[in-house]
Amino acid sequence: MPVVSVKVEESIKQQMAKYREQIDWPDEIRRFIGGRLQEAQRQTSLAEVETMLKGVAPVPKGTAARLVREDRDRGH
Repeated sequence: MPVVSVKVEESIKQQMAKYREQIDWPDEIRRFIGGRLQEAQRQTSLAEVETMLKGVAPVPKGTAARLVREDRDRGH
């Protein structure tokens, strides 16, 4: 597994050392980075979808209700 280094203030390093028995710092940091990456990917995907939707013409009001009603009437 590749190594990533992070610089922190000396006081933070001391506090981390104090709680190393309670907190698995490498695992904690890996989970944080993974979560942050997922959040960034969601934001990117949302921006892409919003860009795609800008080119789509709006549908008339009531279209969704009409389509659901038609689907139910067909017995689906």
